[in-house]
Amino acid sequence: MRLAAFPEGNTAWRIDWFGDLAFPNRHLRRQQPSVFVHMSPVTDPDALANPSVLLNPAATDFAKGQMGRWVSVGTLALLRVGDVWQNQQLASRPDYQLETFPHLQIGPETSTLVKAGLNKDDKGFLLPLPEHPWHRRGTHAYCIELSLPDGRRIIVPCMELIRFYFGSSSSLLTALFLPPLQRDTLYTQARFDSKTRQLVLKLAAQISGASASDIGRLYLCKEAWHAAMAIGTSILKASTAGHAIYPQCFFPFEGITSLTAAGKWLPGEGGPDRTFIVFNLRSCSHPFPFKSLKYETSDIRPRPILENTGGSAHPCGDTNRHRAVADSADQRLVEQDPSNQLQPRPRHLRAEHRFPDLTKKPVWRDQGLTTTSTSGGFSAGPGIPEAAIGEAGSNRRVRPTALSVAMSSPQPPPAFLMPLLQKLQQMKDVTITLLTASEQDGWTVPAPLIHDDEGVIDPKLFMDGEDGVNRLRRAVVFLVISHDLMHHHVSVEANEPFVQVLPIHSGEEGCETSLMHAVRLYLDGLDLAPEPLV
Repeated sequence: MRLAAFPEGNTAWRIDWFGDLAFPNRHLRRQQPSVFVHMSPVTDPDALANPSVLLNPAATDFAKGQMGRWVSVGTLALLRVGDVWQNQQLASRPDYQLETFPHLQIGPETSTLVKAGLNKDDKGFLLPLPEHPWHRRGTHAYCIELSLPDGRRIIVPCMELIRFYFGSSSSLLTALFLPPLQRDTLYTQARFDSKTRQLVLKLAAQISGASASDIGRLYLCKEAWHAAMAIGTSILKASTAGHAIYPQCFFPFEGITSLTAAGKWLPGEGGPDRTFIVFNLRSCSHPFPFKSLKYETSDIRPRPILENTGGSAHPCGDTNRHRAVADSADQRLVEQDPSNQLQPRPRHLRAEHRFPDLTKKPVWRDQGLTTTSTSGGFSAGPGIPEAAIGEAGSNRRVRPTALSVAMSSPQPPPAFLMPLLQKLQQMKDVTITLLTASEQDGWTVPAPLIHDDEGVIDPKLFMDGEDGVNRLRRAVVFLVISHDLMHHHVSVEANEPFVQVLPIHSGEEGCETSLMHAVRLYLDGLDLAPEPLV
């Protein structure tokens, strides 16, 4: 994706720091604020081939060449401090010094809100300019200082906390930066079972499903809500006082975690490598406060019907098959309000798993199932050359778009699902809904953990993964409605197809009971042929 706000040409530019917030040009953009991104030209010719040289300030012309560009806050989902951009496109994401800090205690005793330019107790600057000059025009930016047991410390800029913990979508970021933050801005319904620790959310309009887990934490964890509220509160306070706006934020939890981050060790009192400045966080192990999460988005389009067309099925597809205006192949993201006349079109960004805890927990939504069609498509004519993040607010030919961070690319149906899927495709006069569209593969969820009276998990729940490590079996649930009859069709990952068809009494019934029942049947070793799917 190209960012029109960034420099064109062959010069590589390093993102140095996130600065203050403002509405720099209300004529072009009124719907959301922008952040001032400090950038320096890369002068070392070996930097792209050997990114480690960027640890040396001399590899960039920070003194004379550093400049700033205004970028909408929703674009933070795409940006990281330390990234290198060239000709408006991402060129490199160096690791710098990649560190993992295990068993960190996060809480008031170890965390302090500080400014980047602090000279602590007159014993030296937290971020000494000779080793870290890139923040020199943003010394009023807020950071969290984490004290380590051995006397060292970690400095995490508040804008990086916001980007990492709440940057799953541009829609969530935008909501946090437009105070006052209200819960109904993020979700309209929530239900939590304290016994099973299952959370059910209905997300508010315009909120991406990619942010469901983050919003689940905001709903259940008071520390997370406090951290999110601090963003808007600090914005309003600075704006009212007429000061430059540097947002504050905190960790969205208290307790033990392991953090992985890319950054740089800096000298401090007591010798070298005393302070680790975080350029960008990569991973946080602190658990989310739910065991499973089911969510629905405010999509008013009717659920599609799986017809016997001979096409191949796809979840998460765009079922609105009218002829639409295509986007240009080299479309740029511009800094202005998008058009009121054009249909929004989301952009999905691929990223590594930020939260290992979520790889073990089912997070899914209901999703209509459709088939590939040769009808419809895009209209002829010039493509839309520009897109912009945020709500529509202009008559310019700029496509409204929203960024969301996905943990994996869209996947074809897993092999164990194919027998069931083929049967479903042969059905006529039915409505079919996939109930387990997950972030992992778009189709399945991990099998529920089932244990005996002594708490021992049944080992048959696990199977060998591609890397040779045991993993949980996957399972899928479809809701099939034919006239007045409704069934859940459940398939459990196994060497031989294992399918159960279970009657239900209401289309509003969740799939959890059917999923648990089918998995128990599988574990009980019932050597039954799959029920006929008729």
